Amino acid sequence: MADDSATEPPLLEARGLAKTYSGITVLKGVGFTIQKGEILALVGENGAGKSTLIKILSGAIPSEPSGQVLIEGRPFALHTPEDADHAGIVTVYQEFNLFPDLSITENLFFTELRELGWPISWGALHRRAEQLLHEMDVRLPVRRRVSVLSVADRQIVEIAKALHRRARIMILDEPTAVLGGSDVDRLLAMVRQLKARGVAVIFVSHRLNEIFGLADSYLVLRDGQQVATGLISETTSDELVRNMVGRALAKPTDHARDAGVSAEVLRVEGLSRKGVLHNINFSLRSGEVVGVAGLRGAGRTELVRAIFGADPIDAGRILVDGREARITSPHKAVATGLGLVPEDRGTQGLFKNLSAQQNIFMASVTAGLIDYRGERRRAREYVSALQIRLPRLSTLVGRLSGGNQQKVVLAKWLEAGARVLLLDEPTRGVDVGSKAQIYALVRGLCRDGVGVLLISSELPEIVENSDRVLVMHRGAIVAELARGQATEETIISYAVGART
Repeated sequence: MADDSATEPPLLEARGLAKTYSGITVLKGVGFTIQKGEILALVGENGAGKSTLIKILSGAIPSEPSGQVLIEGRPFALHTPEDADHAGIVTVYQEFNLFPDLSITENLFFTELRELGWPISWGALHRRAEQLLHEMDVRLPVRRRVSVLSVADRQIVEIAKALHRRARIMILDEPTAVLGGSDVDRLLAMVRQLKARGVAVIFVSHRLNEIFGLADSYLVLRDGQQVATGLISETTSDELVRNMVGRALAKPTDHARDAGVSAEVLRVEGLSRKGVLHNINFSLRSGEVVGVAGLRGAGRTELVRAIFGADPIDAGRILVDGREARITSPHKAVATGLGLVPEDRGTQGLFKNLSAQQNIFMASVTAGLIDYRGERRRAREYVSALQIRLPRLSTLVGRLSGGNQQKVVLAKWLEAGARVLLLDEPTRGVDVGSKAQIYALVRGLCRDGVGVLLISSELPEIVENSDRVLVMHRGAIVAELARGQATEETIISYAVGART
């Protein structure tokens, strides 16, 4: 932990925090301290208890009576979010708590509007908003509606709102999970500013490079229990991973193969959409992983959506197994042998109000009688093979962790018999253990002859898992790199337009 003062107690101290639901313990005996200006990395696999701990600290749920929270050495009851607010604890969740149809100014000062009286001096309020953002070295048009802001800018508004509420302890729940490239750098710089201002930060992330580049200390949870804590400077990424998953992860093997001897499963010729995609040409072979890299907005997601028939195209051809396929809808894409793991699994890849079993068979539903016994048997096989952690097959998918939800999406396409898999950010918001399992599964699919088109904002994943890499810039493919050529530096230089 950060250096303790001999005279000052920790800003926040947690003792024996625990939570039990219906006799099942989901959090047990968690304790830690955090000082002013300290960044504590809270890490663990999905389902390890991080969300439960965050909810206790934010006042959303109470700890068991055995647990205690102290603020500057004094016991503080956190029974409601208002209690946490009075303690100076503010949580910025992955799901933003903003009013999309109101302006930045209105969101920043929403709780005060009633107290300001009528008429409201909007000019003065806008200037206050600009000053608040200026103190964070941020320039945003404060009169603009939040709904038109980028995800990164919405994140900034959330943090600014928390600072306006005089946050002393800020909990950031995977703040970079939906960001990429320069947006991540900008947010991490902002977290360092919070540290410099004396704000204590509990930072939740699955990205080890962020944790080691940012945090002072760490707390590891596994299966609801605290298994390790200490200074970041005194641990290694391998040790942290072992503590998180309870074992050492196997290193990715060099799976590159001579794709030239394999049959071509997908070819894209001249694919174009005005203002979005420009004359896209590439091929994908059986057993091959082709990575697609580029900055946010380069056209990566738009490319796989166009191939899958989710978005229209103006020109071009798509060939599957050497035959032209007229893919005008996702339904036709599935019938052709394509599967898409979308960027947003929650709204586009799953039916959260249906069970895991129902989701697994959603892409392969056919008319006629359903063999429910056979479905249950195959669903159990997928749960075992993909190591999906769930209480029962009837569990609603929305109740599963992010990593287990993603495995259900993959099981759906395995059941559908997809010959080509389009993976758009397949490990976003997924813990390191599940990441390793997902990529081991991808390599297994390749051995079975599936072709994989892989999009990831994390360049190490692209480099480690791809046989070739396509780099996109402003809607066009500007480079095709063989495995040996695809270094992070080379990919970035093409992605920012430094090479042509």
